[in-house]
Amino acid sequence: MTHLTHLDTPLPPDTTGREWWRRHDMYPTFSWSWWLRRGWVFWPVALVYGTGYASWHGFGMNALGDWPALAAVACLCGLIMVSAGPLLATGVRYIGLPLKFERILVVIALLLGLFIAKLADTWVDRYHDYLMVPFRGHPMEIPDVFLLISAVLRFSLDGGTLVLVAVGGGFALFQYLSERRRLAAHAAQQQVATLRSERDAADLRLAVLQAQVEPHFLFNTLASVRSLVATDPKRAATTIDALADYLRSTLPTFRETTLEDATLGKQVDICSRYLELMNIRIEGRIRIILDISDEVRAHPFPPLILISLVENAVKHGIEPKPGPGEIAIRAHLTDKLTVSVEDDGAGLTPGPSHGLGLANVRAQLRNRFGDEASLEITGRETGGTAAVIRIPA
Repeated sequence: MTHLTHLDTPLPPDTTGREWWRRHDMYPTFSWSWWLRRGWVFWPVALVYGTGYASWHGFGMNALGDWPALAAVACLCGLIMVSAGPLLATGVRYIGLPLKFERILVVIALLLGLFIAKLADTWVDRYHDYLMVPFRGHPMEIPDVFLLISAVLRFSLDGGTLVLVAVGGGFALFQYLSERRRLAAHAAQQQVATLRSERDAADLRLAVLQAQVEPHFLFNTLASVRSLVATDPKRAATTIDALADYLRSTLPTFRETTLEDATLGKQVDICSRYLELMNIRIEGRIRIILDISDEVRAHPFPPLILISLVENAVKHGIEPKPGPGEIAIRAHLTDKLTVSVEDDGAGLTPGPSHGLGLANVRAQLRNRFGDEASLEITGRETGGTAAVIRIPA
């Protein structure tokens, strides 16, 4: 079958010109819609050629009686010259052949149309020669108003086959052969635009997630400060100072919304400052372990993920457990980037969590990577919880 399902469906605007004299090119080349609209451009030219030819002869030889017959013959032949090849090629396209055979037959159809156009041109010349028999030996006296017509006719006769190729669909052949490439380029542009739109939507959703996470973190910290004000004012003041330092150093990074700007190293630094702040609040019970190489730290990594996992490790793992605890952030790179946040605290209930932090993590992974990323929450054999993220490397 032909590679175009709907030949009479307009082409995308960016695949061809939209000048008034090329309005037929808004449809697939050699389609009925194309052929008819092309006719409204070329048929008047053929009629002007026919009537001009007859006028040139009639006034030049003072033989206006020959005008009607010569005009009819010349107009008819002019219409054949500009229409035959494109009409045959259009018929070929509607057969529904495979593209390779279709193109071969289109070229053959245009060559056959050129042959027919040449016959029509010869017919006009011979008919004119017949009308000129009574005037042999009489020079033509061309009025000034027909000098331009004379020059055009001379150009047409001198140009011969080249002119017939131009008006008979030869230029349209180039449009036809490049049509598939132009449609492929349009489809590629549409795909890029779709991907950009999806990326913009993901960034917008990320901004919404940030608007949720930042107040969530601040409210938790301020609630702790509020309880410390009554029981340990000095430690409350220290916590407030640490919170101010944390926000001053991390908010610019916290608001990065593009994956290219956010690296794993930056996110680990945010988590380290957060854990230092939490250590002040819970009297230094957290031991922090970072197992990440410099190479892995430089790898792009979405924002807001690690801080959510670390916050969960503190809230659900270390805080409910009496005594000291340990939180480890580890990462390694293979065919995927694997990052884990592990604690030896009270542990989480097995299975997916519906908390705000983990919901945001899953939303980010889904928006950024689709099914190529994963988040697993599991209990550790030695106690505590491990949250493991894998994203494409």
